[in-house]
Amino acid sequence: MVQAGPSAYQQLRERGWQWDDFQVVLGASGGPRWLVLSAVDRLLARLLGQRPGPIHLLGSSSGAYRFSAYIQDNPEQALAALEETYIDADWSPARPLGQIRQSAIGIVRSFLQRRPLQHPTFRLHISTSLCRGWLAREHRLPQTLGLLAACVLAAVDRKHLKYLVQRVLFSDPRHPLPSHLEDMASLRAPLTESNHFEAILASGAIPLLIPGENYVAHAPPGCLRDGGLVDYHFDSMHFHNDGLILYPHFAHSLLPGWLERFGPRRPVPPAVLDRMVLLSPSPEFIATLPGGKIPDRSDASQLGQRERRRLWREAAQRGQQLAEALDKHRFMQALKPFSS
Repeated sequence: MVQAGPSAYQQLRERGWQWDDFQVVLGASGGPRWLVLSAVDRLLARLLGQRPGPIHLLGSSSGAYRFSAYIQDNPEQALAALEETYIDADWSPARPLGQIRQSAIGIVRSFLQRRPLQHPTFRLHISTSLCRGWLAREHRLPQTLGLLAACVLAAVDRKHLKYLVQRVLFSDPRHPLPSHLEDMASLRAPLTESNHFEAILASGAIPLLIPGENYVAHAPPGCLRDGGLVDYHFDSMHFHNDGLILYPHFAHSLLPGWLERFGPRRPVPPAVLDRMVLLSPSPEFIATLPGGKIPDRSDASQLGQRERRRLWREAAQRGQQLAEALDKHRFMQALKPFSS
């Protein structure tokens, strides 16, 4: 299904689907949910990579993994390697934190070759979270208390998160991300050859599951964790570009930040949605997936490794249907204005 904000909806109705109209692509956090989009990613990396002008890729957590694969010399091969190693990794929450971090390192090493500043078209931006106080500790109890405190601050006002969390955005210095980052306290850092690997690891350092990164070149000192703490579904970041925002997503709506999910649900600002085009699996498609759902992290604790890997692999393979619909523009028949 495809939903579009007011300006995007009008432009699509008047001009049709033009790949050159998109200037920003978003990749959300969400753990293994991205697997249903793996085939879509391979298609987008090929089609968008042929554009004559630059296009911004902004990802957090698994989105940072995906978009880092986009900028490789052979993105389709890199995305296939990412998919395979991600599925094969042992994500059991009972494993020691260090072992899970080693799994994450192995995943990144499986596909990362190209240096981030060499791609002629893509401009990569990776969202991470700079944590303070208890939230920066690796022991589970203080980290849990820090997360609870951050949730309370977020429930009052997102901008109060500055006392415990700041966004650190690693960006391709050739072209800054077209956003003032006014929704919360934010810092920018250049994405370079020396910090790309650690920036990816930091953006995917899920609280209580994967240790944060403490020594990242060109970044402010401190513990960097999952970008999803501040940019879970990018429901608050406003872009000041003239082009459209393409959002291949595993959900049909935008959820609040990871730290804001437990308070009152604030509406998504209209400016965030205005030029956004959200591509997502339909409820009917999701119902046909194994278990009737998109893969998620709970599978790692509820299923045996063999069964979990089988279901995740099947969901990724079934995503080819979404890629075919996108390639042939069949989804345009279901174009509708944003409902949330």
